[in-house]
Amino acid sequence: MAVLHVFLVTLAICGLDAVKGEIPNEIQQFVLGLLQEHDGEVMELKQEIRTLRREVSSLQMSYLSVLHELDDLKQKKVEKELVSMETATDDKIQKLDIKNPSSQNVTQSNAPHNAPGGKQLPHNAERIRKGTLSWFQQLNHAHEDCMVPHNMIANYPTAFSTSMSRGLSNIQNNQVLPFDIATLNIGNAFDITSGVFTPTTKGVYVLFSTITTNPGKRLEAAIVRNGHWLCNLFAGDITFFSPGSNMAVAALEIGDRVLVRIHDKFHDDGVTIDGAFSSFSGFLLYETD
Repeated sequence: MAVLHVFLVTLAICGLDAVKGEIPNEIQQFVLGLLQEHDGEVMELKQEIRTLRREVSSLQMSYLSVLHELDDLKQKKVEKELVSMETATDDKIQKLDIKNPSSQNVTQSNAPHNAPGGKQLPHNAERIRKGTLSWFQQLNHAHEDCMVPHNMIANYPTAFSTSMSRGLSNIQNNQVLPFDIATLNIGNAFDITSGVFTPTTKGVYVLFSTITTNPGKRLEAAIVRNGHWLCNLFAGDITFFSPGSNMAVAALEIGDRVLVRIHDKFHDDGVTIDGAFSSFSGFLLYETD
């Protein structure tokens, strides 16, 4: 029986091929006969397991739905309590029967501070009222902090991602890098013939570039707007291909010319840029007026 048990366990985990030659043929035939005899029961058990899995999945969805409903109820309860507290505070302030400071005949300088039965001065009550209302407003509008401001949802979305179709050698001073493959060009603001990005929407943009050089050579490059550096990047290593990256966040105007170019004369003779591992990309973060 112990041998049969080992065979069944091994068969269930590893399959028949894993036990051939290790178990006597008579036992193998006996077990296979049992499996064939009870094949219908095995299929029924598998079907029941599938049904149970579907029921468990349905229960999980129902559980999540209940959690969402509870969150909604809690939120409504909090909002109701805030409204009640605000109303109660207004009632208390009104019961003070304090006149507007502009219509008062008695000023703070000539009014007794500790007069019997005296009421609080108007500016104190107003300060309390403003502070209370401010607190309510902060609680009631706290969820707005998690929302995207309307001006960050671009009416004219812009995004691009580019690379080079070939490696670049014979690098020249201030050479513009020819990013001529655009895998993404939403808004058609990037010109693959010149490697220049020209915004069609005024706003704040995120710009990113990576340059990869061959081993033993170094260079510096820059993301440039209208001839002015936004950021520099360095690539180079003695032994390995070396990528260098940098990112700029910049406020751009319509018609600006943004590109990546070699930083002046700061490049080794014989340096080669691996085009497949170099890129220039960017997107509109939000519009500005």
